[in-house]
Amino acid sequence: MGKTTQTMTKEDDEEIVFRSRYPSVPIPDNLTLPEFVLKDAELYADHVAFVDAATKRSYTYGEVVRDVQRFSKSLRSLGLRTGHVVVVVLPNVIEYAIVALGIMAAGSVFSGANPSSHSSEIKKQVDLAEAKLIVTDDHTYNKVKEVGLPVIIIGEERVNGTIFWSELLEAAERASSTGIQNTVTQNDLCALPFSSGTTGLSKGVMLTHRNIIANLCSTLFSVGPDLIGKVTILGLIPYFHIYGLTGILCATVRNKGKVVVMGRYDLSTVLKALIEHEVTFAPIVPPILLGLVKYPIDEDLEKLKVSAVMTAAAPLAPEIYEEFHRKFPQIEIQEVRKGMKLKNKFLLS
Repeated sequence: MGKTTQTMTKEDDEEIVFRSRYPSVPIPDNLTLPEFVLKDAELYADHVAFVDAATKRSYTYGEVVRDVQRFSKSLRSLGLRTGHVVVVVLPNVIEYAIVALGIMAAGSVFSGANPSSHSSEIKKQVDLAEAKLIVTDDHTYNKVKEVGLPVIIIGEERVNGTIFWSELLEAAERASSTGIQNTVTQNDLCALPFSSGTTGLSKGVMLTHRNIIANLCSTLFSVGPDLIGKVTILGLIPYFHIYGLTGILCATVRNKGKVVVMGRYDLSTVLKALIEHEVTFAPIVPPILLGLVKYPIDEDLEKLKVSAVMTAAAPLAPEIYEEFHRKFPQIEIQEVRKGMKLKNKFLLS
């Protein structure tokens, strides 16, 4: 854990500072978030970074670096500048991290939106964020077509009046970089996730490159040197959520692991993905853990390579934990509740 500092001021203006007993975590001060997570990616150029659990389509680290650079360049050529917001309305796809990191590398601000939201909710986020551009797919396009902004479409199908992702990247590769450079610093905004609205209407949360880098430097998802390039993570948590963006995508890319991308939950499909792709770490939610508990023991379960799961979002009933531990004694559980780490903590480092 990193430093936790709380400052209080007495009536006489004397400051009282409470510090963590743990040493501070070093944070690099000369890198943007894309530079931080992609550091040393060239050493893993042939390693798979993202693989679609259903179609088996994949991106290597070499391809990720190439396309982050191409997308960043194309956004600047379209007129995007520092501080401009791009709203991304996509399900979990293997291009998601490339889109997010490309936006940030261009100096612009990523704002993920739930593709299942009503068009009015997406429009509200677009308006509040003062977005300049939208990235979506052909299935979700109908929800954003009336917003009045340029739209980039990812996928196999072209949509009239929009910018097609593949063609955009290809054009960027051929174009000159002269005149479209953009300086990006750690104190620039890089993400604008919107809250769930638990305490009222949803609202944007402004995060700088340094905010997320600091979070990643102290995160429990970090791995020791012996596991760099060897961890395979189940990528089922929604990527438009800050947990999915940082804890799944950015943390895994930083550690040069592999994300098994899944867009929809179905227990049998999840089990198949865990086994086929030899997933070693699975961030999930309690209903999935309960499903695993109730799934009948068979030879497939014996093929699991998972060494740990992490459950969040809702409390885990003690009886479910006990049943899971009895059924899968080799798998450790970490449970996290709104900033409080409970027992059964799992540390990869």
